[in-house]
Amino acid sequence: MEASNVKCVGENLWLRHGRYYARLKKAGKDIWKSLKTSDRNIADARLLAFKAKISSHTPDPGKGKAPSFHEASQILLERAKNEVRRPRTWTTLKGSLSCAEQSFLGPMQINRIVLHHVKDYLHRRVETCSGRTANHDLTAIRKVFKLAVEKGWRWDDPTQDIGQFPHKEKKVPVPSVDEIKSVLQAMRDGRMLIQSRKAADFVELLALSGLRLAEAQALAWEDIDLEKGTLTVCEGKGGKSRIVDLFPPLRAFVERLLAGKERPAGAIFPGKGRQPYSPKRALESACKIAGVLRFSFHGLRHAWATELVKAGIDFGTIAKWAGHNDGGLLIAKRYGNHMRRDHMQMAAQKATFSVS
Repeated sequence: MEASNVKCVGENLWLRHGRYYARLKKAGKDIWKSLKTSDRNIADARLLAFKAKISSHTPDPGKGKAPSFHEASQILLERAKNEVRRPRTWTTLKGSLSCAEQSFLGPMQINRIVLHHVKDYLHRRVETCSGRTANHDLTAIRKVFKLAVEKGWRWDDPTQDIGQFPHKEKKVPVPSVDEIKSVLQAMRDGRMLIQSRKAADFVELLALSGLRLAEAQALAWEDIDLEKGTLTVCEGKGGKSRIVDLFPPLRAFVERLLAGKERPAGAIFPGKGRQPYSPKRALESACKIAGVLRFSFHGLRHAWATELVKAGIDFGTIAKWAGHNDGGLLIAKRYGNHMRRDHMQMAAQKATFSVS
């Protein structure tokens, strides 16, 4: 059947001259089957029955029996090793699949798993873990079924109708500017080790640039152009690069690090295992000394974005500096909620319009 004569009206469902057809893929080839009806409800029911029927059989008898869920997962992990750019992404995928493999899903043939099997597993999981973790598991299982369809081991993905589990966003403690100053002062205090004073520069960079931890550790002197007034993040989240403009405090910080010396080569603050100090430990100790509620490196990124919003910089510009591709929606939704009461009261005094 020529695909140009039909139009898609749903997943695996096509319409031609008022009659419905099922369209599935087998080993990369299109398989068409007439559902022998012009009624959409009947077509949907017959499509589901057809999928259930063929899912209980090996889709490609010529290539032998379909593998188990465990075997398909291992094939997926081997492929992901070469395709996934961030090690943490691969580790999350491996952890999710490991839990599924150890359940009743593991020994089951991939083509015999149906919707209620996956639902049963996920509902058991959500009883012992967070909704966020269960969503990671669902994403991993979907990747296995996508591989199974690609390989011709089954016809469809039974998880398409499973929705996301609700979960609460983890609250990130956001320090104020005064709290950050107190912590940096404590880190540079004479009571702290020399290594902690070096770690203070790293923390100050995070507070002034909004860089993520890995981005700051990968930042090299070659990425900073004082003439153009830019800082280039060569490989940010998702492997994407971006430019952060050196606004006055950030520029002054960079110039202070150089202090008239010839610009060195390589990373400004080497990553984990390549530096004689621990910024995380130094930050925790300084928070305790300064009497400040402990915050994380990512909390500094939130504080940076919040201060930029308070300064009146538009959300789109902040989003580009932060490496977001949504035009500023996340900035408005998340960081706008960090506004403190005193700033809101000051903003209220600017509303001077009157209708009387």
